[in-house]
Amino acid sequence: MNAIRFLSMLLVVTALLPVSLASAQNTLLDRWYTALFDVNRLAIADLLAEDVVINLEDLGVTQTKAEFIESLDEWEDVVKNANLAWQLEEGAEVNENEASVLVCYQFPDNELMIREVFGFRETKIISSVQTTVGDSCENF
Repeated sequence: MNAIRFLSMLLVVTALLPVSLASAQNTLLDRWYTALFDVNRLAIADLLAEDVVINLEDLGVTQTKAEFIESLDEWEDVVKNANLAWQLEEGAEVNENEASVLVCYQFPDNELMIREVFGFRETKIISSVQTTVGDSCENF
């Protein structure tokens, strides 16, 4: 009887694990995008690992943590009149080490849909690879 209880509990925990991982990544990513759009340098610095690598594929730019934080002055001007929405990419795997996100950036003169694939180590972002998906957020 104890074996049956144990197996039942194990099945419940296993079934909830993906939800817990998605929830943990959602929380971390929510903090990230809030800090990014508020241009909160302290929060961004706290979320990024010291050895983070940020790759803006469309621009051919790879940045370290220091370079990314330094670029926030320019970003602050860009996002003054913009909106942002994000969601975990449907069908993409989410685990404790990686998540794929679709982000809609709506600027006064245009909008962009970006895919951002994050790498995680515990509660830190260790990598981000951004690529443009489209020039519209129509199907977001």
